[in-house]
Amino acid sequence: MVNYQDGDIQTAWDEIFGTFEQYRIAIANIAAAYPDIKSLEVRYSDIDTYDTDFAMFVLDNPDRCLKIGQDCVHSLMPPSWDGKDRINLRIVGLPRDATVDIRRLRAKNLGKLVAVEGLVRKVTTVRPRMTHALFTCARCGAEQWVPQKGMLLNEPMMCVNPDGSCNKQSTRFILDDKDSKYIDTQKIEIQESPEGLRGGAQPERLAGFLEDDISGAVTAGNRVTMNGIIRSVEKPERDKSTVFDIYMDIQSIEFEQHEYDEIQITDADEKKILEMSKDPDLFRQIVASISPTIYGMDEVKEALALQLFGGCHKDMDDGTSIRGDMHVLLIGDPGVAKSQLLRYMSNLAPRGIYASGKSASAAGLTAAAVKDDFGDGRWTLEAGALVLADKGLACIDELDKMTTQDRSSLHEAMESQKISVAKAGITATLQCRCSMLAAANPKYGRFEDNDTITNQIELPPALMSRFDMIFVLTDRPDKKRDKDITEHILKAHRRGQARMIKEGTVLQGVDADMILESTEDIRPHFDMETLRKYVAYSKRITPVMTDEAARIIEASYLEIRKMGEGQNKSVPITARQLEAYVRLSEASARMRLSYVVTDADANRAVDMVEFYLGKIAAPDGGQWDIDRVATGVSKKDRDTVKVIRDIVDEFGADTGMSTEEIIVHASSQGVSKDETLKVIKKIHEAGDFYSPSAGVYKRA
Repeated sequence: MVNYQDGDIQTAWDEIFGTFEQYRIAIANIAAAYPDIKSLEVRYSDIDTYDTDFAMFVLDNPDRCLKIGQDCVHSLMPPSWDGKDRINLRIVGLPRDATVDIRRLRAKNLGKLVAVEGLVRKVTTVRPRMTHALFTCARCGAEQWVPQKGMLLNEPMMCVNPDGSCNKQSTRFILDDKDSKYIDTQKIEIQESPEGLRGGAQPERLAGFLEDDISGAVTAGNRVTMNGIIRSVEKPERDKSTVFDIYMDIQSIEFEQHEYDEIQITDADEKKILEMSKDPDLFRQIVASISPTIYGMDEVKEALALQLFGGCHKDMDDGTSIRGDMHVLLIGDPGVAKSQLLRYMSNLAPRGIYASGKSASAAGLTAAAVKDDFGDGRWTLEAGALVLADKGLACIDELDKMTTQDRSSLHEAMESQKISVAKAGITATLQCRCSMLAAANPKYGRFEDNDTITNQIELPPALMSRFDMIFVLTDRPDKKRDKDITEHILKAHRRGQARMIKEGTVLQGVDADMILESTEDIRPHFDMETLRKYVAYSKRITPVMTDEAARIIEASYLEIRKMGEGQNKSVPITARQLEAYVRLSEASARMRLSYVVTDADANRAVDMVEFYLGKIAAPDGGQWDIDRVATGVSKKDRDTVKVIRDIVDEFGADTGMSTEEIIVHASSQGVSKDETLKVIKKIHEAGDFYSPSAGVYKRA
């Protein structure tokens, strides 16, 4: 590598600023608008165009090069320019080979200019830091400027009075904190993006300092590329240590321009993706690539495939927005592979976060208030799982195991896709534009078809109603199905065993090649990396609905609503399900990389909604009633409650009625003993009935 002297570095910067007209214009703008504009951004590609050797030298010697570059910028300013006014030289657009993963930062990177990508996990408040301190000699009153570096105040060693009357080392100096020069500084912490982690690895973190005009530019949850110099700092321990911590002195920061820039899609990838999109059997192939080791669940896998692609976010004229992300809830018996599905989807999604409700708190999902690292007792926010899953997929297992207080934090996140935080004196609103895939178990162990969902799961109806699709997964003994599941599981295990056999190994009675050949249906049609790139590419598509597709969705919705017309009819469907129609049809179009939502996409959405509503709104095959989910009380239950109340009002207004008497009167009106007992208990718990004596009930 060419070794540049200070004069050579200055010449290089002068020629770069003189060659590229945009920098001359930018310097003139700084002179006119200072301090509103305080930085000159130079693209690394322009430095590389000027001289490749010098560009490489800048990466290896950033402190020298940036210092001399700043002096060159100052020399181009008008004569009236105050030399103590700071102008920052910031290099942006570092090359790919200068990008280093946080977990791969090593001693060789110290003092080098590198780029680090990640998620902003925590930010402190912006504080002023002194850059030039003005001291006054207590003996003679002479003023002296002292440049400041680091976090500790650097005082003058002796008075440097120009007339020589007071050159004393023992004199005392008074800091003029008002007229000293300051810049803003802020500490941030970023962690590795979740899409880059596999195999349960814990994300590594890196602290960095933002200074001057770029401080305060980021918030928790932002995806950024930090360009800066890696430095070391001694650990704050009582005894001296030879082990140092690292941090980044951030020179520039670049915000993510596209939702999935972290996934690199080459020209060859794009060609392959476009070829995939033209396959008429694409939908089946994608569904077959979702957890193929799990038997069956075709409808659930179809829903998860559509959730992966998602609908389109819409900003309306009145300033409101409509979410495009879909939320899916899986309720089922133990051992039906709910957790396995969630794990698989969190790995498959370009941005996936997995959390368990048993071990997740509201702070862990939304945001936590933690003490900042400046040590002065202030608090700052640390982003939780939903914030980190912004524009991705949040998989929450065992949702029913969360506490009531923790679950309440999900309401706002699911509907408005924002999280309002008021903790430790901090009020903020964080973005969590993510789809949610959740799983829950019935509270009595197994799901009963003849009871409402809300009676069997520890989730409030207000939360359940925010899910676009709810699927019930049951485990019922069935001779044919059990045989198919058994064969499928054994095939999966045998294929896994065969893949572990070293090539060339001969085992008696085992033909590994034959096993692999006979279990090809266990292998996903598309490998995970290909499918992740396909999903990321599809996010560029914003499909528009055709008139025919709109008519199909409208006809289906109105036809189902028509079931609820007339007296004593239940509400079969609401506008929330209508929005689910739209999101599913958009996701179907995105899956084909189509800019148009066709009638086929609309029909797929209709079939999906009608399938899951038929299972949860009419489990017995009778009349649809969305209140089973939305309120937790079906139309039949409300009618039964009214019957019991009227009986007690009519026959027990004065003295009350015994349970046996209520059962007798209710049975004459077609209400069974079990239903009567259940309703009495519910009314009593609600406070509408009270017991003046054991087994006797009276209206409150």
